Amino acid sequence: MELDQLIDELEDALAEGRRVFFSGRLLVDEERILDIIDRMRVAVPDELKQARRVIAEQDRLIGEAQDQVRQAMEENGLLAAVEAEHQRLMELAERDAEATRKGADDYAREVLEDLEERLARQLASVQNGLRALDQGEEAAR
Repeated sequence: MELDQLIDELEDALAEGRRVFFSGRLLVDEERILDIIDRMRVAVPDELKQARRVIAEQDRLIGEAQDQVRQAMEENGLLAAVEAEHQRLMELAERDAEATRKGADDYAREVLEDLEERLARQLASVQNGLRALDQGEEAAR
């Protein structure tokens, strides 16, 4: 399951929570929320692994293409004439691969920071609800 789907599921679980009268607090299904969070912990590394696999496959394909081009050029005696172009393409491919890696890392950081922010809000909401309940119990005594 993709992380985006889990975030949507978490939002749905929160939307299904019940409001506590006069407090603005939200009662949620704690087990469901914790289950979603556990699945998020699993999904984030999977998405990172998948992005890294794509990058590795991209690097492998680039390497194979370069080897085939080199072999064809050697066979045709053209290698010396195009070495400069070959070097330029290698540098371009390395920059693209690095940009892809950075993009994957930036995306992962963004998703994790968003998740952290959402979880912090939910934790604050839960803590506020518990405080409200404690205050209600103290007032009843």
